[in-house]
Amino acid sequence: MKEKIYTIPIQDAFQQESECPVCVMYRKLEENAIHYTIGPGASYMEEDIRAQTDDQGFCQKHFRDLYAYPNKMGLALMVKTHMDKTIKELEKATKAPLPIPNSMFRKKAKPSSPVIDYIEEQEKKCFVCGYINQTFESYMMTIFYLYEREEEFREQFAKCKGFCTSHYKKLFCLAPKYLNKKYLEAFFKELNEIYLENFKRVRDDVEWFICKNDYRYKEEPWKNAKDALPRALTKTGSIIVSSEEE
Repeated sequence: MKEKIYTIPIQDAFQQESECPVCVMYRKLEENAIHYTIGPGASYMEEDIRAQTDDQGFCQKHFRDLYAYPNKMGLALMVKTHMDKTIKELEKATKAPLPIPNSMFRKKAKPSSPVIDYIEEQEKKCFVCGYINQTFESYMMTIFYLYEREEEFREQFAKCKGFCTSHYKKLFCLAPKYLNKKYLEAFFKELNEIYLENFKRVRDDVEWFICKNDYRYKEEPWKNAKDALPRALTKTGSIIVSSEEE
């Protein structure tokens, strides 16, 4: 199979032993995004990047990832100026008229206020998520590109260990957009079979893991159940558990 710069991340992910190659791709993008945001090179010191982090902030998960990175001063600088912007915007929002109370004669409506609007809009934003998503969509498109053009990749796809539920849905939704009619039906059939067969396989491993923690099965072999739980977290929650966390 011919390698091009834009196909290498996809081919590498599908070559790995993983319960979801798309999770592998996303995890690598996530690591790169965290490194770009707060690592050597200090992108957060650039005026245009700082303006974006001030405006967007970070989701809960990526705040944790940034905190785990060995650059507490860099994170403090970003958090401080983001908080400055939040204070400025909410001070303006709090000067708007207060929400009116519900009346017993009127349908209960969701309170409307610039305060609520601003905070809800902020909750949708994350600089790291945005950075990842710029590339992730092109990665998904490349999966379909390779599926149509490379027999070797189709074989690789068929032999993979399936996908997490979230990325199964993503592949299912995007297939009609990127695949031509010649390959679409075969792709759906293969995708459904790969997902369900491997989901059941991991479910069975979790079941045996539970049995092995029952004294009645103490002398029975572990089979493939020792790492069943972290693999099940990949399948059900798109979580890749590191070896240190197991």
